Amino acid sequence: MAFPDFLGIGAPRSGTSWLAKNLSRHPDLWTPPLKELHYFDQRAAEPSFGAPVARLFAKQNADDWYPWVWRYQLKTRLSGHRERLDPGSLLWDLRFFARSPSDRWYASLFEDGKGKTKGEITPQYSILEEEGVARIHSLMPSARILFLMRNPIERVYAASVWRLHMLIARNLLKGQTVEEATEEQLLEGFDHPEVRAETNYLPILEKWQRYYPADQIFVGFIEDVHFHPVRLLRHIYNFLAVDPSFAQKALKGKVNARSPKQMPGWVATHLARRYHKDLELLSEAFGGYTSFWLYCAERLANDPIDEQIVYPLWNSWLWKEWANRPPSSVSAYPRQGRVQSGALA
Repeated sequence: MAFPDFLGIGAPRSGTSWLAKNLSRHPDLWTPPLKELHYFDQRAAEPSFGAPVARLFAKQNADDWYPWVWRYQLKTRLSGHRERLDPGSLLWDLRFFARSPSDRWYASLFEDGKGKTKGEITPQYSILEEEGVARIHSLMPSARILFLMRNPIERVYAASVWRLHMLIARNLLKGQTVEEATEEQLLEGFDHPEVRAETNYLPILEKWQRYYPADQIFVGFIEDVHFHPVRLLRHIYNFLAVDPSFAQKALKGKVNARSPKQMPGWVATHLARRYHKDLELLSEAFGGYTSFWLYCAERLANDPIDEQIVYPLWNSWLWKEWANRPPSSVSAYPRQGRVQSGALA
């Protein structure tokens, strides 16, 4: 069995769709037709018989979101086949949707990538329990791990907005739009266990480093996706040991970007105070962009704002303030146009 050569493990709402699109464009890389396979976080625990049928008719549940995602993936793939039937792609879909999961089944999903560097991106792998990471390591000890990070203030808000979009799409919030979200609904999203776990970057990295050496883990920053997409992609291609020259064809725009582009002032202040300690630790560990994240938290926590603030926060007045500070107090990475993303060692 040939398991993946690399895994993208998150963080959700942090540039993973951009990453997936660019990896799929490289001639020496192979990724599945679907971005998120959800084997280790969802399907590995399913019974060996009857799981696809059970999932097809599963009732809607606010916290059990995967059956809806699976049905959405199935609907999307069927729609694509109606427009253009590709026998090879159809066979892959039959394996993915109709067969019950197992390690052998998972490996079979990468058979079409024979001779290439193969991998997949499922952001929820970042919050696997210890035994889940251990299982991945037992199957693919040489895999390269990709982890993208985003300012927690932005990521938590974006994840909460996305959660509301999904609840509305699943008819669990009827007669409401995301723009009509109440303070209570947003706070519920901020406090959701998955949303909080996905933002605990240092514990996530510590857990994965217990199984993978630092030189097999690439940490990226969404600011590099925005400011230096070609250079960032060149670093990622080098990390995956494929020709970096294809980085010139990088997709510069955001993928799966959603409105709103404004964050309520009370949200920014609330999240700044909640994640201040985490941001102190991140700034100490990484500097660079994480120092900007900490600066945002300190400014927003100490000087609360009533009006909405533009996000991503590099588009706000906070970035200009931070970048114009004395050189000795600002990390050199963003000021000199250097990419901060890279392997941990």
